Amino acid sequence: MRLFGNKKRAAKGAGVQAGARVGARPEARDRRGISRRAFAAGTLAAGAGIAAISLVGCSSDSSDPATGDPQVVTDESQIIAVMDGDYENSDSTPAVSYAWTLPLGTMLFHNGGGSWAAALLTPESAGNANTLGVVSLATGNATTLLETPTQGIAYDFFDVRCSSGVYAWVEINYTDRSWLLLAQELSNGSLVGNAVKLDEGDADWEPPRFTAWESSVIWQKMPLASGSQSSSYSHCYRWTVGSDQGVEIRESHGRFATAPRVADGILTIAPRVHEDEGTYYGMTAIDLADDSFSQVDQLVLPRSVSPFDAVYMNEAFVFSIEASYEGVGSLGNMGTYIGREGGPYVYLRREPLAQVTGNGTRYLVKSQASNILVDTEAKTYAVISAPDRCLDYGDWPATEGVSDRFVTYATVRDETGIPASVSVRVFGL
Repeated sequence: MRLFGNKKRAAKGAGVQAGARVGARPEARDRRGISRRAFAAGTLAAGAGIAAISLVGCSSDSSDPATGDPQVVTDESQIIAVMDGDYENSDSTPAVSYAWTLPLGTMLFHNGGGSWAAALLTPESAGNANTLGVVSLATGNATTLLETPTQGIAYDFFDVRCSSGVYAWVEINYTDRSWLLLAQELSNGSLVGNAVKLDEGDADWEPPRFTAWESSVIWQKMPLASGSQSSSYSHCYRWTVGSDQGVEIRESHGRFATAPRVADGILTIAPRVHEDEGTYYGMTAIDLADDSFSQVDQLVLPRSVSPFDAVYMNEAFVFSIEASYEGVGSLGNMGTYIGREGGPYVYLRREPLAQVTGNGTRYLVKSQASNILVDTEAKTYAVISAPDRCLDYGDWPATEGVSDRFVTYATVRDETGIPASVSVRVFGL
């Protein structure tokens, strides 16, 4: 039985490129207003030192992509249970290629197969909660890139991502909950040129979920579910280093369910679909090499089922459900799944905690204190144990997308039981 089918990639396309600073916050769009393909936001007002891009709609004149049928799976033969007898327990785990110790409080974010991991670092002074930097995956050396937020002492660093060609971060004011998403070119682990403001929001808009891929930043602008803009549409944008515009990829008539993930040039997002019939989420794979952002594949979950995380790799969706839903079939059970519309689905019955990383037919899934390596070709699974004396949540995966190495970090106690440092490990995958 063949688990994964074939899908053609669309032809190569273009992206977008960069610009200078902060100004008036854009007003929320009327949900009955302009369509996704016609929408063009005005350029954000310029200020001192940082350029601001404009946001424009997709250039394609074609209609919105077709939406598939909800996948209500009631045939148990469509579910291949990894840890319930369908796969063999194996002792074959990836080797640790590198291991380093970093200061307590360090958090890492590694996108794809890049040589650098973005890092929230412990500051040397008490002036800021944290600083931003990168960690070399060849040496383990941490380099501070930004010591203070660009918006001054009222702001703190909130989140960060990087690829080989771009560095992106969020600054937030915890007093009024306003935020900014900024980006800057990255070359050999150093920032180049000036920072660019990609987006901003106030207390009614959630700080963006975002990712970095090659020289692009992809992010989601979503209203808070309980704020005054809760009925506004959500948008997914892309900006590329060197452009003065950010291009809209998709619009969701409601909030996206998952963060944007990129694997092998395919973006996965989960917008609302079948909106006239109820609450449905369609995990959607989009070709980033196509300037019209063509849809590669889609899998619509049963009614009310919201995915925790999703990524498209090896011509299948790898997605997780963090709660159990009644009366909607097997895809409403808590756990992690690998499959496409029509099934079958490889299923790992464990509470999902983080994104899944993969390479070929091997997938790493976070589970409590450990990580589980699932091989869909060999039909085996193996448990990667966390370092000694780490905290209860153990090794945390830093890597997302497709990668030939898997980066984890864990807070480790000293001999007296006090958290003392962060253990970083790089596994060959």
